[in-house]
Parts: sequence; structure tokens; C-alpha cells
Amino acid sequence: MSRLPDLIEFPALKRPSRPNNCLVAPDGFAGVSTPDETAPVFDKPPKRVFDLVMDLVLERVEWRLRASDPDTLRISFIAVTPLMKFKDDVYVQALPVDGAADRSSVAIYSGSRIGYSDLGTNAKRVKELLDLIGTR
Repeated sequence: MSRLPDLIEFPALKRPSRPNNCLVAPDGFAGVSTPDETAPVFDKPPKRVFDLVMDLVLERVEWRLRASDPDTLRISFIAVTPLMKFKDDVYVQALPVDGAADRSSVAIYSGSRIGYSDLGTNAKRVKELLDLIGTR
């Protein structure tokens, strides 16, 4: 299976039909892909959310930064599963909320490189990221 590029454009993301990926995004942002959930809104500016995710990626041994772009607030990293060492691709973009400079949302896609099912691993990772952004 071919890897996705280092950074993605969420409105152009085409999700595979296999149940080994998870997408959370604000309404209407994901374009051609239907998110599993609508992304929450955080009481933090988008740059703060971007910085938080960067810190989280750099703190985790099992997460390896692939690319980041502070201008577009996008990050990509590889998450390695602890037991089997499978590599999953994760993409995050912090987004402004219209009319609220101190509020933001995110788009997050986490997808397995191989296999049909991931037993919920990608959805758990996305939920964990959302929870950590919300509590830090």
C-alpha cells in the first residue's frame, strides 16, 4: 500500500473503505470524505492547539514526527503500535473558528498502512488526541 504524502489537504482526502482508519473534522471541512465524528471546539487559539499537538508528538517515543507546517497549522506523524509495531499515519490540522480568535477546532485523520481492521486503534488514538488537546 502506498503512503499518503507528508502533509495532506483534508478537503481532498479520500478515505479507504476499510475500517482501519478514523477521521474527525468540523462540519463541511473534510470535503469528499465523511468524518466519523464532528470535531469539538476548543477554548484555545489555533496556534496553541498546533503547539500542543507538536509537544505531544515530541513527548511520545511511539510517535515520530514526519512533517509540520506552522503557517498552515498542519502536522503529520507516524504512530507505531506497541505490540506488533504496525505503523499508522496521523495527520492533524488546527483550524480557526469563524469570528472567535481565541477558539479553534481540528481535523484529525489516523489510518493504518496495512490490514483490514485495526480493532479500533485509530479511533482510540484520535479520541486520546482530542482529550489531551481539551485538557492541556
